[in-house]
Amino acid sequence: MRDDTPTDDELEELGNEIVEWRKLGRRLNVSEPKLEEISQTHDQLSEKVYYMLIHWKQGNGSSATYKTLCNALKHKLVKRQDLAERFCYIYGKYFLQY
Repeated sequence: MRDDTPTDDELEELGNEIVEWRKLGRRLNVSEPKLEEISQTHDQLSEKVYYMLIHWKQGNGSSATYKTLCNALKHKLVKRQDLAERFCYIYGKYFLQY
């Protein structure tokens, strides 16, 4: 697993893949008021996800790691093991997208 922090570009790319963004946000400890604010501020689903992830990253600094993101993606309420493998592991982008 990668041990650094996801880039903004990676979070934007991930934003195009997530539908249940609120569930993911809750697993990342983004507050309900912040989720609601993001929902009302942005129309496109991908933008909601992206700004939620950016909020998580900015609010957690060096603690906003791939490991934390991976655990949230794999959570039983989010069920995105595929994205966890693709975005959070070193080999993810090179092997699992084929």
